Amino acid sequence: MRGLYALVDTDALAPRGLDPVQFCAAILRARPAAVQLRDKRGGARQTLALLRAMVPLARAAEVPFFGNDRPDLALLGGATGVHVGQDDVPPAMVRAIAADRLKVGLSTHDEAQVHAALAEPIDVLALGPLFPTAHKERPERALGWEALETLAAMARKKRPELALVAIGGLGLQVAPRVAELVDLGAVIGALLPSDPADPRWPDDVTERALALHRAFGGAPS
Repeated sequence: MRGLYALVDTDALAPRGLDPVQFCAAILRARPAAVQLRDKRGGARQTLALLRAMVPLARAAEVPFFGNDRPDLALLGGATGVHVGQDDVPPAMVRAIAADRLKVGLSTHDEAQVHAALAEPIDVLALGPLFPTAHKERPERALGWEALETLAAMARKKRPELALVAIGGLGLQVAPRVAELVDLGAVIGALLPSDPADPRWPDDVTERALALHRAFGGAPS
């Protein structure tokens, strides 16, 4: 995987009155490297319903699709993988539940967490936040460029097969430098339309996704 790792964040979409499935479909038309559903407040039934609506769209576009936090829902929804955080089900337990049916991503925020993560049965390692982000209630301290470079190099040396993802406040301006250090750039805010009433919706989201995917080093679709 290389390029844009797009997040469909229901908390970011709801205030704008944007339908998550339609938003996901618009992103998938750009054929990014991966898409992840982030539905922190929806509850299990809503999250599963969204997964079951989005996963077939991702399969048709041949784009890997990840659930968030809950390996059980990711399995039930037919997702490619699940992304977990430091306070979620540990990767080893995800493997115990899902075996090889799910790829596993893990978020890390400092050197100690990265060191521990490299011993875990994961496929994707997220590093961040690179910059401050407005999409978390209790955001971790921003890493900055020097720390991202150091952590990415450590991961490459010990686990060269891992897909590395930078997260936190990413957009077009920083994408080329991010692409020099890691495989994927995770984005929420830079995909959102500035005006939900824009008549170009949802085509503007596809355009944003395509531009970001290319800027992060993804091959044109």
